[in-house]
Amino acid sequence: MSTTTDPELPDLDALLATHASAAEEGADERDDEFVRPRRFGFLKEAPAWLISTLVHVAILLALGLVTLADPVKLVNVLSATATGEEGPEIEEFTIAEIDPGEIEVVEEVSEPVEVAEAMEMAEPVSVDVPLDIAAVPLDISDLASQMAPTSTSLQTLASVQASAMDSRSDQMKKKLLRELGGNSASEAAVTEALKWLALHQMRDGRWTFAHNLACNNACGDACEPNRASAFNAATAMALLPFLGAGQTHKSGDYQEVVRRGLHYLMRSGKPGTKAGLAVLDLSEAQGNMYSHGLAAIALSEAYAMTGDPTLAVPTQAALNYIVAAQCRDGGWKYKFQDPAGGDTSVVGWQIMALKSGYMGHLMVPPKTIQGSLLYLDGVQSNGGSRYGYKTPETKLNASMTAVGLLCRMYTGWEKNNEALQRGVADIAETGVLKKDIYYDYYAAQVLRQTGGPEWDKFNTELRDWLVETQAQEGGSKGSWYFESNHVSNAGRLCVTSFATMILEVYYRHMPLYSQQSEEDDFPL
Repeated sequence: MSTTTDPELPDLDALLATHASAAEEGADERDDEFVRPRRFGFLKEAPAWLISTLVHVAILLALGLVTLADPVKLVNVLSATATGEEGPEIEEFTIAEIDPGEIEVVEEVSEPVEVAEAMEMAEPVSVDVPLDIAAVPLDISDLASQMAPTSTSLQTLASVQASAMDSRSDQMKKKLLRELGGNSASEAAVTEALKWLALHQMRDGRWTFAHNLACNNACGDACEPNRASAFNAATAMALLPFLGAGQTHKSGDYQEVVRRGLHYLMRSGKPGTKAGLAVLDLSEAQGNMYSHGLAAIALSEAYAMTGDPTLAVPTQAALNYIVAAQCRDGGWKYKFQDPAGGDTSVVGWQIMALKSGYMGHLMVPPKTIQGSLLYLDGVQSNGGSRYGYKTPETKLNASMTAVGLLCRMYTGWEKNNEALQRGVADIAETGVLKKDIYYDYYAAQVLRQTGGPEWDKFNTELRDWLVETQAQEGGSKGSWYFESNHVSNAGRLCVTSFATMILEVYYRHMPLYSQQSEEDDFPL
């Protein structure tokens, strides 16, 4: 590892201002490829008298439709109760600091824990927001004002948000599996993987990369010792395959498993304020911003899928922490506002979390996304088709290129973008890397979104290989473990999570290049 000190990075505001100034000066010379059509452009160019006339006509028409009725009582979408009964509105969100010594140390059990094939719940399960574990009070009215859009009813809020993850519904899953290359064998593998993950949940709701603690060493290949305490990262990595398969704390066969996992994440977060924002810090010593990004994705997906108002405050606070933690170069790294600047691997998880939160109609500042684009500009090469870890790299870095391209797709690049097409060609030529499932995970998402024969070839090889290599007997049944760059040091649980999410790639997200995806674009 190099010991050289990175030069002082320019301030992100200065970078954005310089970028905006340069863009304004060169606006007339831009290539048409990079100019997005302006919506409502005719209004901007219309004379003032015409706009005034249109506005007055619209007002008169609106007044004609108004009828007097009883005032509409707004429902506080951030009210929460522990019993499920309607209770008073909460004035503030407070959480008391957890003493690490109070966390139960899980002892080895004599027998593996068994999970029923299908968990029947007598009543719908709701996540109890840990309102009594805060060190810093969070004013709900302030936090609510940071969220968008507000709703007059819980039902409206839930219906608006549920559409973002429609691809995970049973009907849509079957359709996308058939159209995008999944099959009965890949789905059977996902089913077995979820059983294995559920069996390895700890009694307090968390998971650990030292998964052998949960099964009394019934299956081997635990993490290296320095990964064992990254509980937030392990819990998020275990939850994501359940959520990807459409399993939530409100529906599915694993409602209690998911509920306990989400509750653990909310309980383990450190609340506070950063840069004037109410935040929930889910980073940890052995996982840093990786842990936070993964946990924020899990919370954001659960919220987007269910619209559960008890998840709204902690999820928005987790996104706020990402916003506040952004480095001066627009990226993210291990530490909060890391002075060394960002790295592409950490950036990928944060952008995925922000995208998931935005799809759930939570607040994501445009400035944060603009900063991330400047970071990507700074590490790209070959005109934007390749990406490096911290700096541009002349030789293809397949993993970072896959991460960078997916981030570009999430932040507005169209399918016909020439740099994207060149990058996709590089990934297709690289193919499946059986020693790098981290790359395979990102490459599968990029190629699945662009489709075509490149995706068909890549998918067939990767899908069939994962199905064939899944453990079929003993305590490890349903899981995966093999040597893999960046991943195997976190053990069997981490490898299993990546493999399962790859086999869910057909329906984890709706296709990016559709009308719905355009509506879900980040505001820039």
